[in-house]
Amino acid sequence: MNMKTLTDKSTDERIHEVLKKALELVVPSERERKLAKKVEEEISRRLEDILKDYPELEYRFLGSYARDTWLKGELEIDVFILFPEHYETIDLEKIGLDIGKKVLDKYEIKYASHPYVHGEVLGANVDVVPCYKLNSPERIKSAVDRTPFHYEWLKDRIKGKENEVRLLKKFLKVSGLYGAEYKIRGFSGYLCELLIVMYENFLNLIKSAVNWTRNLYIDIEKKEVRAKPDLKNIFVADPVDKKRNVAANLSVDNLAKFVEKCRNFLEDPSLNYFLEEKVVIDYAKIKSELESRGTGLYVVVFNKPDIVEDNLYPQLEKACRKITKFLEKNEFMPIRSGFFASNYCYLVFETMLKTLPKIKKHAGPPFEIVNHAKRFISKKRQYRPFLENGRYYVYVERKYTNALDAISSFIKHEAEKLGKNVGQELKAGFKILTKSDEILNLEKDFIEYLTDFLCIK
Repeated sequence: MNMKTLTDKSTDERIHEVLKKALELVVPSERERKLAKKVEEEISRRLEDILKDYPELEYRFLGSYARDTWLKGELEIDVFILFPEHYETIDLEKIGLDIGKKVLDKYEIKYASHPYVHGEVLGANVDVVPCYKLNSPERIKSAVDRTPFHYEWLKDRIKGKENEVRLLKKFLKVSGLYGAEYKIRGFSGYLCELLIVMYENFLNLIKSAVNWTRNLYIDIEKKEVRAKPDLKNIFVADPVDKKRNVAANLSVDNLAKFVEKCRNFLEDPSLNYFLEEKVVIDYAKIKSELESRGTGLYVVVFNKPDIVEDNLYPQLEKACRKITKFLEKNEFMPIRSGFFASNYCYLVFETMLKTLPKIKKHAGPPFEIVNHAKRFISKKRQYRPFLENGRYYVYVERKYTNALDAISSFIKHEAEKLGKNVGQELKAGFKILTKSDEILNLEKDFIEYLTDFLCIK
Protein backbone atom coordinates (compact mmCIF):
# COMPACT_ATOMS: atom_id res chain seq x y z
CA MET A 1 0.00 0.00 0.00
CA ASN A 2 1.50 3.33 -1.05
CA MET A 3 1.65 6.48 1.09
CA LYS A 4 -1.16 8.21 -0.89
CA THR A 5 -3.59 5.38 -0.09
CA LEU A 6 -2.67 5.53 3.59
CA THR A 7 -3.17 9.29 3.65
CA ASP A 8 -6.53 9.06 1.88
CA LYS A 9 -7.72 6.38 4.24
CA SER A 10 -6.68 8.46 7.23
CA THR A 11 -8.54 11.50 5.91
CA ASP A 12 -11.68 9.45 5.26
CA GLU A 13 -11.59 8.09 8.78
CA ARG A 14 -11.19 11.60 10.18
CA ILE A 15 -14.14 12.82 8.11
CA HIS A 16 -16.40 10.09 9.46
CA GLU A 17 -15.24 10.75 13.03
CA VAL A 18 -15.97 14.48 12.63
CA LEU A 19 -19.42 13.84 11.16
CA LYS A 20 -20.24 11.42 13.97
CA LYS A 21 -19.36 14.08 16.56
CA ALA A 22 -21.18 16.75 14.55
CA LEU A 23 -24.40 14.77 14.81
CA GLU A 24 -24.37 15.42 18.56
CA LEU A 25 -24.44 19.16 17.76
CA VAL A 26 -27.30 19.06 15.28
CA VAL A 27 -29.78 16.35 16.37
CA PRO A 28 -32.46 17.60 18.83
CA SER A 29 -32.44 16.03 22.28
CA GLU A 30 -35.29 13.93 23.58
CA ARG A 31 -36.22 16.79 25.90
CA GLU A 32 -36.52 19.17 22.91
CA ARG A 33 -38.63 16.67 21.01
CA LYS A 34 -41.02 16.29 23.94
CA LEU A 35 -41.39 20.07 24.17
CA ALA A 36 -41.96 20.28 20.40
CA LYS A 37 -44.68 17.63 20.58
CA LYS A 38 -46.32 19.41 23.50
CA VAL A 39 -46.30 22.71 21.56
CA GLU A 40 -47.72 21.02 18.46
CA GLU A 41 -50.56 19.50 20.51
CA GLU A 42 -51.30 22.87 22.13
CA ILE A 43 -51.37 24.64 18.75
CA SER A 44 -53.70 21.94 17.39
CA ARG A 45 -55.99 22.29 20.39
CA ARG A 46 -56.21 26.05 19.98
CA LEU A 47 -56.74 25.88 16.21
CA GLU A 48 -59.43 23.21 16.47
CA ASP A 49 -61.33 25.62 18.68
CA ILE A 50 -60.69 28.75 16.60
CA LEU A 51 -61.51 27.13 13.25
CA LYS A 52 -65.01 26.18 14.45
CA ASP A 53 -65.86 29.71 13.28
CA TYR A 54 -64.27 29.03 9.88
CA PRO A 55 -65.46 25.58 8.77
CA GLU A 56 -63.93 25.96 5.28
CA LEU A 57 -60.42 26.45 6.59
CA GLU A 58 -57.82 23.79 7.41
CA TYR A 59 -54.44 23.84 9.09
CA ARG A 60 -51.28 21.85 8.44
CA PHE A 61 -47.86 21.66 10.03
CA LEU A 62 -45.28 22.15 7.29
CA GLY A 63 -41.61 23.07 6.94
CA SER A 64 -38.56 21.65 8.72
CA TYR A 65 -40.45 20.78 11.91
CA ALA A 66 -43.01 18.69 10.05
CA ARG A 67 -40.24 16.88 8.12
CA ASP A 68 -38.04 16.54 11.24
CA THR A 69 -35.07 18.39 9.72
CA TRP A 70 -34.89 21.18 12.31
CA LEU A 71 -31.63 21.86 14.10
CA LYS A 72 -30.92 21.22 17.75
CA GLY A 73 -31.71 24.34 19.78
CA GLU A 74 -33.55 25.97 16.89
CA LEU A 75 -37.10 24.72 17.08
CA GLU A 76 -39.48 26.76 14.96
CA ILE A 77 -42.89 25.37 14.07
CA ASP A 78 -44.61 26.46 10.87
CA VAL A 79 -48.36 26.04 10.81
CA PHE A 80 -50.20 26.97 7.62
CA ILE A 81 -53.83 28.00 7.46
CA LEU A 82 -55.26 26.79 4.15
CA PHE A 83 -57.98 28.87 2.48
CA PRO A 84 -60.25 27.86 -0.42
CA GLU A 85 -59.48 29.69 -3.68
CA HIS A 86 -62.69 31.72 -3.64
CA TYR A 87 -61.37 33.86 -0.76
CA GLU A 88 -60.12 37.29 -1.77
CA THR A 89 -56.48 37.95 -0.87
CA ILE A 90 -57.46 40.80 1.44
CA ASP A 91 -59.78 38.45 3.38
CA LEU A 92 -57.13 35.73 3.50
CA GLU A 93 -54.67 38.18 5.01
CA LYS A 94 -57.11 39.65 7.52
CA ILE A 95 -58.50 36.33 8.74
CA GLY A 96 -55.05 34.72 8.69
CA LEU A 97 -53.67 37.45 10.94
CA ASP A 98 -56.65 37.25 13.29
CA ILE A 99 -56.19 33.49 13.66
CA GLY A 100 -52.44 33.83 14.22
CA LYS A 101 -52.93 36.43 16.95
CA LYS A 102 -55.38 34.14 18.75
CA VAL A 103 -53.12 31.09 18.51
CA LEU A 104 -49.92 32.67 19.83
CA ASP A 105 -49.08 33.65 23.40
CA LYS A 106 -47.27 36.75 22.10
CA TYR A 107 -46.74 37.83 18.53
CA GLU A 108 -45.47 40.26 15.92
CA ILE A 109 -46.55 40.76 12.32
CA LYS A 110 -44.00 39.84 9.67
CA TYR A 111 -44.10 39.96 5.89
CA ALA A 112 -43.23 37.48 3.16
CA SER A 113 -45.45 37.19 0.08
CA HIS A 114 -48.12 38.60 2.39
CA PRO A 115 -48.36 39.28 6.14
CA TYR A 116 -48.09 36.42 8.62
CA VAL A 117 -47.84 36.14 12.40
CA HIS A 118 -44.65 35.18 14.21
CA GLY A 119 -44.53 34.55 17.92
CA GLU A 120 -44.42 31.97 20.67
CA VAL A 121 -46.45 29.12 22.09
CA LEU A 122 -45.20 27.70 25.40
CA GLY A 123 -41.86 29.41 24.75
CA ALA A 124 -41.29 27.89 21.31
CA ASN A 125 -41.08 29.97 18.11
CA VAL A 126 -44.12 29.57 15.87
CA ASP A 127 -45.12 31.04 12.50
CA VAL A 128 -48.79 31.08 11.51
CA VAL A 129 -48.95 31.53 7.74
CA PRO A 130 -52.10 31.84 5.59
CA CYS A 131 -52.05 30.36 2.08
CA TYR A 132 -54.41 29.00 -0.56
CA LYS A 133 -55.34 25.33 -0.78
CA LEU A 134 -54.72 24.50 -4.44
CA ASN A 135 -54.98 21.43 -6.61
CA SER A 136 -51.97 22.37 -8.73
CA PRO A 137 -48.83 24.47 -8.20
CA GLU A 138 -49.57 26.10 -11.55
CA ARG A 139 -52.39 28.00 -9.84
CA ILE A 140 -50.34 29.59 -7.07
CA LYS A 141 -51.07 33.21 -6.20
CA SER A 142 -48.03 33.77 -3.97
CA ALA A 143 -44.77 31.98 -3.11
CA VAL A 144 -46.12 30.52 0.16
CA ASP A 145 -48.80 28.65 -1.79
CA ARG A 146 -46.02 26.35 -3.04
CA THR A 147 -45.13 25.21 0.48
CA PRO A 148 -47.77 22.44 0.76
CA PHE A 149 -46.59 21.07 -2.62
CA HIS A 150 -42.97 21.17 -1.46
CA TYR A 151 -43.97 19.23 1.65
CA GLU A 152 -45.79 16.56 -0.34
CA TRP A 153 -42.87 16.11 -2.73
CA LEU A 154 -40.30 15.86 0.05
CA LYS A 155 -42.06 14.07 2.91
CA ASP A 156 -41.29 10.48 1.78
CA ARG A 157 -38.09 11.22 -0.14
CA ILE A 158 -36.41 12.84 2.86
CA LYS A 159 -37.20 9.99 5.28
CA GLY A 160 -34.03 8.43 6.65
CA LYS A 161 -31.97 11.43 5.51
CA GLU A 162 -33.09 13.94 8.14
CA ASN A 163 -29.75 14.02 9.97
CA GLU A 164 -27.89 14.52 6.68
CA VAL A 165 -29.98 17.66 6.15
CA ARG A 166 -29.11 18.80 9.66
CA LEU A 167 -25.39 18.39 8.98
CA LEU A 168 -25.69 20.47 5.82
CA LYS A 169 -27.70 23.21 7.54
CA LYS A 170 -25.19 23.48 10.39
CA PHE A 171 -22.23 23.47 7.99
CA LEU A 172 -23.83 26.36 6.10
CA LYS A 173 -24.97 28.22 9.21
CA VAL A 174 -21.47 28.27 10.74
CA SER A 175 -20.17 29.64 7.42
CA GLY A 176 -22.84 32.37 7.29
CA LEU A 177 -24.40 30.76 4.21
CA TYR A 178 -27.72 29.49 5.57
CA GLY A 179 -30.79 31.49 4.62
CA ALA A 180 -32.18 32.64 1.29
CA GLU A 181 -33.27 36.08 2.50
CA TYR A 182 -31.62 39.01 0.73
CA LYS A 183 -29.56 39.88 3.81
CA ILE A 184 -27.71 36.55 3.48
CA ARG A 185 -28.38 35.34 -0.09
CA GLY A 186 -27.46 31.80 0.86
CA PHE A 187 -29.11 28.36 0.88
CA SER A 188 -32.75 28.00 1.93
CA GLY A 189 -33.90 25.09 4.07
CA TYR A 190 -35.86 23.72 1.11
CA LEU A 191 -32.75 23.86 -1.09
CA CYS A 192 -30.79 21.97 1.57
CA GLU A 193 -33.36 19.18 1.63
CA LEU A 194 -33.47 18.93 -2.15
CA LEU A 195 -29.68 18.66 -2.36
CA ILE A 196 -29.65 15.85 0.20
CA VAL A 197 -32.38 14.04 -1.76
CA MET A 198 -30.23 14.51 -4.86
CA TYR A 199 -26.93 13.31 -3.37
CA GLU A 200 -28.31 10.93 -0.68
CA ASN A 201 -26.08 12.27 2.12
CA PHE A 202 -23.98 15.21 3.28
CA LEU A 203 -20.60 13.71 2.38
CA ASN A 204 -21.63 12.83 -1.18
CA LEU A 205 -22.91 16.37 -1.63
CA ILE A 206 -19.74 18.14 -0.53
CA LYS A 207 -17.57 15.74 -2.53
CA SER A 208 -19.58 16.71 -5.60
CA ALA A 209 -19.72 20.42 -4.71
CA VAL A 210 -15.93 20.84 -4.86
CA ASN A 211 -16.29 20.79 -8.66
CA TRP A 212 -19.37 23.00 -8.93
CA THR A 213 -19.31 25.95 -11.29
CA ARG A 214 -21.60 28.94 -11.67
CA ASN A 215 -23.12 27.58 -14.89
CA LEU A 216 -24.40 24.34 -13.35
CA TYR A 217 -27.97 23.08 -13.90
CA ILE A 218 -29.21 20.55 -11.33
CA ASP A 219 -32.40 18.63 -12.04
CA ILE A 220 -33.44 17.16 -8.69
CA GLU A 221 -36.28 15.04 -10.07
CA LYS A 222 -34.15 13.40 -12.76
CA LYS A 223 -31.02 13.44 -10.60
CA GLU A 224 -29.08 15.01 -13.45
CA VAL A 225 -26.29 17.57 -13.29
CA ARG A 226 -25.04 19.36 -16.38
CA ALA A 227 -23.32 22.56 -17.40
CA LYS A 228 -25.34 25.20 -19.26
CA PRO A 229 -23.01 27.83 -20.78
CA ASP A 230 -25.71 30.53 -20.77
CA LEU A 231 -26.20 30.40 -16.98
CA LYS A 232 -24.73 33.22 -14.89
CA ASN A 233 -25.29 31.32 -11.64
CA ILE A 234 -26.26 27.84 -10.51
CA PHE A 235 -29.82 26.70 -11.31
CA VAL A 236 -31.53 24.09 -9.13
CA ALA A 237 -34.83 23.17 -10.76
CA ASP A 238 -37.77 23.01 -8.34
CA PRO A 239 -39.36 19.56 -8.80
CA VAL A 240 -42.72 21.19 -8.09
CA ASP A 241 -42.18 23.86 -10.75
CA LYS A 242 -39.33 23.06 -13.18
CA LYS A 243 -39.08 26.66 -14.42
CA ARG A 244 -38.32 27.93 -10.93
CA ASN A 245 -34.76 28.14 -9.66
CA VAL A 246 -34.68 27.17 -5.97
CA ALA A 247 -31.20 28.70 -5.79
CA ALA A 248 -32.28 32.01 -7.35
CA ASN A 249 -31.34 34.00 -4.23
CA LEU A 250 -27.95 32.34 -3.81
CA SER A 251 -25.25 34.84 -4.80
CA VAL A 252 -22.28 33.80 -6.93
CA ASP A 253 -19.91 34.81 -4.14
CA ASN A 254 -21.76 32.64 -1.62
CA LEU A 255 -21.75 29.74 -4.08
CA ALA A 256 -17.98 30.19 -4.32
CA LYS A 257 -17.65 30.35 -0.51
CA PHE A 258 -19.59 27.09 -0.19
CA VAL A 259 -17.37 25.36 -2.75
CA GLU A 260 -14.28 26.68 -0.94
CA LYS A 261 -15.59 25.41 2.43
CA CYS A 262 -16.26 21.98 0.94
CA ARG A 263 -12.73 21.80 -0.47
CA ASN A 264 -11.19 22.89 2.82
CA PHE A 265 -13.26 20.42 4.85
CA LEU A 266 -12.31 17.46 2.66
CA GLU A 267 -8.62 18.44 2.78
CA ASP A 268 -8.56 19.00 6.54
CA PRO A 269 -11.75 17.75 8.26
CA SER A 270 -12.49 19.41 11.58
CA LEU A 271 -15.42 19.75 13.97
CA ASN A 272 -14.87 23.54 13.77
CA TYR A 273 -16.93 23.55 10.56
CA PHE A 274 -19.95 22.72 12.77
CA LEU A 275 -19.14 24.94 15.76
CA GLU A 276 -20.35 28.52 15.91
CA GLU A 277 -17.62 30.53 17.55
CA LYS A 278 -18.26 33.71 19.48
CA VAL A 279 -16.73 36.62 17.61
CA VAL A 280 -14.11 38.49 19.64
CA ILE A 281 -13.50 41.99 18.30
CA ASP A 282 -9.90 43.20 18.47
CA TYR A 283 -10.50 46.95 18.55
CA ALA A 284 -6.79 47.78 18.81
CA LYS A 285 -6.01 45.72 15.73
CA ILE A 286 -8.81 47.33 13.71
CA LYS A 287 -7.69 50.82 14.83
CA SER A 288 -4.12 50.08 13.81
CA GLU A 289 -5.28 48.77 10.45
CA LEU A 290 -7.49 51.79 9.75
CA GLU A 291 -4.69 54.22 10.62
CA SER A 292 -1.90 52.44 8.73
CA ARG A 293 -3.74 51.11 5.69
CA GLY A 294 -3.21 54.24 3.60
CA THR A 295 -6.56 54.04 1.84
CA GLY A 296 -9.63 56.18 2.34
CA LEU A 297 -12.43 54.54 4.36
CA TYR A 298 -15.83 56.23 4.44
CA VAL A 299 -18.74 54.99 6.56
CA VAL A 300 -22.09 56.58 5.71
CA VAL A 301 -24.47 56.26 8.68
CA PHE A 302 -28.20 57.01 8.54
CA ASN A 303 -31.51 55.98 10.10
CA LYS A 304 -32.93 52.62 9.16
CA PRO A 305 -36.16 52.79 7.11
CA ASP A 306 -39.17 51.05 8.66
CA ILE A 307 -39.49 48.38 5.94
CA VAL A 308 -38.96 44.61 5.78
CA GLU A 309 -35.38 43.43 5.27
CA ASP A 310 -36.06 41.89 1.85
CA ASN A 311 -37.02 45.39 0.67
CA LEU A 312 -34.27 47.16 2.60
CA TYR A 313 -31.24 45.18 1.42
CA PRO A 314 -31.84 45.54 -2.34
CA GLN A 315 -32.10 49.30 -1.81
CA LEU A 316 -28.88 49.38 0.21
CA GLU A 317 -27.18 47.39 -2.54
CA LYS A 318 -28.47 49.85 -5.15
CA ALA A 319 -27.25 52.88 -3.16
CA CYS A 320 -23.86 51.25 -2.67
CA ARG A 321 -23.56 50.45 -6.39
CA LYS A 322 -24.55 53.97 -7.50
CA ILE A 323 -22.08 55.70 -5.16
CA THR A 324 -19.29 53.29 -6.14
CA LYS A 325 -19.83 54.06 -9.84
CA PHE A 326 -19.76 57.77 -9.03
CA LEU A 327 -16.43 57.35 -7.23
CA GLU A 328 -15.05 55.39 -10.20
CA LYS A 329 -16.21 58.07 -12.65
CA ASN A 330 -14.48 60.74 -10.57
CA GLU A 331 -11.25 58.70 -10.42
CA PHE A 332 -11.02 58.05 -6.68
CA MET A 333 -10.38 54.37 -7.48
CA PRO A 334 -12.80 52.56 -5.12
CA ILE A 335 -11.41 49.13 -4.26
CA ARG A 336 -14.33 47.79 -2.25
CA SER A 337 -17.76 48.82 -1.04
CA GLY A 338 -20.45 47.22 1.09
CA PHE A 339 -23.57 47.75 3.18
CA PHE A 340 -24.91 46.66 6.52
CA ALA A 341 -28.00 47.20 8.65
CA SER A 342 -28.62 46.79 12.36
CA ASN A 343 -30.19 49.55 14.45
CA TYR A 344 -28.84 51.96 11.81
CA CYS A 345 -27.90 51.57 8.16
CA TYR A 346 -24.33 51.74 6.92
CA LEU A 347 -22.76 52.20 3.49
CA VAL A 348 -19.00 51.56 3.43
CA PHE A 349 -16.54 52.67 0.75
CA GLU A 350 -12.80 52.15 0.57
CA THR A 351 -10.83 54.10 -2.03
CA MET A 352 -7.22 53.98 -3.15
CA LEU A 353 -7.17 57.78 -3.29
CA LYS A 354 -8.49 60.22 -0.70
CA THR A 355 -7.60 63.35 -2.65
CA LEU A 356 -6.84 64.20 -6.27
CA PRO A 357 -4.99 67.06 -7.98
CA LYS A 358 -6.89 70.20 -8.90
CA ILE A 359 -6.53 69.47 -12.63
CA LYS A 360 -6.85 66.46 -14.91
CA LYS A 361 -5.93 65.78 -18.52
CA HIS A 362 -8.90 65.85 -20.88
CA ALA A 363 -8.66 64.29 -24.38
CA GLY A 364 -9.92 66.07 -27.49
CA PRO A 365 -10.03 65.08 -31.19
CA PRO A 366 -7.10 64.22 -33.51
CA PHE A 367 -5.88 67.22 -35.53
CA GLU A 368 -7.18 65.61 -38.77
CA ILE A 369 -10.84 66.06 -37.75
CA VAL A 370 -10.88 69.73 -38.65
CA ASN A 371 -14.31 70.90 -37.42
CA HIS A 372 -14.06 69.06 -34.09
CA ALA A 373 -10.50 70.28 -33.62
CA LYS A 374 -11.50 73.92 -34.25
CA ARG A 375 -14.39 73.71 -31.78
CA PHE A 376 -12.13 72.11 -29.17
CA ILE A 377 -9.44 74.79 -29.56
CA SER A 378 -11.92 77.70 -29.57
CA LYS A 379 -13.66 76.84 -26.28
CA LYS A 380 -12.96 79.27 -23.47
CA ARG A 381 -10.99 77.50 -20.76
CA GLN A 382 -8.58 78.31 -17.99
CA TYR A 383 -5.81 76.37 -19.77
CA ARG A 384 -4.79 76.33 -23.42
CA PRO A 385 -4.94 73.04 -25.41
CA PHE A 386 -1.79 71.15 -26.39
CA LEU A 387 -0.93 68.39 -28.86
CA GLU A 388 0.30 64.92 -27.97
CA ASN A 389 0.77 62.22 -30.61
CA GLY A 390 -1.45 64.15 -33.00
CA ARG A 391 -4.37 64.54 -30.59
CA TYR A 392 -5.47 67.65 -28.74
CA TYR A 393 -5.59 67.65 -24.96
CA VAL A 394 -6.37 70.25 -22.34
CA TYR A 395 -6.15 70.53 -18.57
CA VAL A 396 -9.51 70.97 -16.86
CA GLU A 397 -10.37 71.54 -13.23
CA ARG A 398 -11.94 68.67 -11.36
CA LYS A 399 -15.33 69.16 -9.78
CA TYR A 400 -14.25 67.03 -6.80
CA THR A 401 -10.74 66.76 -5.38
CA ASN A 402 -11.75 65.13 -2.09
CA ALA A 403 -13.52 61.75 -1.87
CA LEU A 404 -15.37 62.69 1.32
CA ASP A 405 -16.82 65.82 -0.29
CA ALA A 406 -17.68 63.86 -3.43
CA ILE A 407 -19.68 61.21 -1.53
CA SER A 408 -21.46 63.84 0.55
CA SER A 409 -22.38 65.94 -2.50
CA PHE A 410 -23.61 62.94 -4.48
CA ILE A 411 -25.90 61.77 -1.66
CA LYS A 412 -27.29 65.27 -1.10
CA HIS A 413 -28.08 65.84 -4.78
CA GLU A 414 -28.95 62.28 -5.91
CA ALA A 415 -30.67 60.77 -2.86
CA GLU A 416 -33.85 59.96 -4.81
CA LYS A 417 -31.82 57.64 -7.06
CA LEU A 418 -30.56 55.54 -4.15
CA GLY A 419 -33.72 53.54 -3.47
CA LYS A 420 -37.13 54.85 -2.46
CA ASN A 421 -36.95 54.37 1.32
CA VAL A 422 -33.18 54.51 1.68
CA GLY A 423 -33.14 57.69 -0.40
CA GLN A 424 -35.76 59.29 1.84
CA GLU A 425 -33.75 58.54 4.97
CA LEU A 426 -30.52 59.80 3.39
CA LYS A 427 -32.27 62.98 2.33
CA ALA A 428 -33.50 63.44 5.90
CA GLY A 429 -29.94 63.25 7.21
CA PHE A 430 -26.71 61.26 7.28
CA LYS A 431 -23.15 61.49 8.51
CA ILE A 432 -19.91 60.21 6.99
CA LEU A 433 -17.30 58.92 9.41
CA THR A 434 -13.63 58.64 8.46
CA LYS A 435 -11.75 58.76 11.78
CA SER A 436 -10.94 55.42 13.43
CA ASP A 437 -12.18 56.46 16.89
CA GLU A 438 -15.56 57.55 15.51
CA ILE A 439 -15.94 54.39 13.43
CA LEU A 440 -14.99 52.06 16.28
CA ASN A 441 -17.62 53.71 18.46
CA LEU A 442 -20.41 52.37 16.23
CA GLU A 443 -22.60 49.33 16.92
CA LYS A 444 -20.81 46.09 17.76
CA ASP A 445 -22.63 44.26 14.95
CA PHE A 446 -21.25 46.74 12.46
CA ILE A 447 -17.69 46.44 13.81
CA GLU A 448 -17.93 42.67 13.27
CA TYR A 449 -19.00 43.35 9.69
CA LEU A 450 -16.18 45.89 9.26
CA THR A 451 -13.59 43.35 10.43
CA ASP A 452 -14.76 41.05 7.66
CA PHE A 453 -14.93 43.94 5.15
CA LEU A 454 -11.30 44.86 5.85
CA CYS A 455 -10.29 41.16 5.59
CA ILE A 456 -8.48 41.31 8.93
CA LYS A 457 -7.43 37.85 10.11
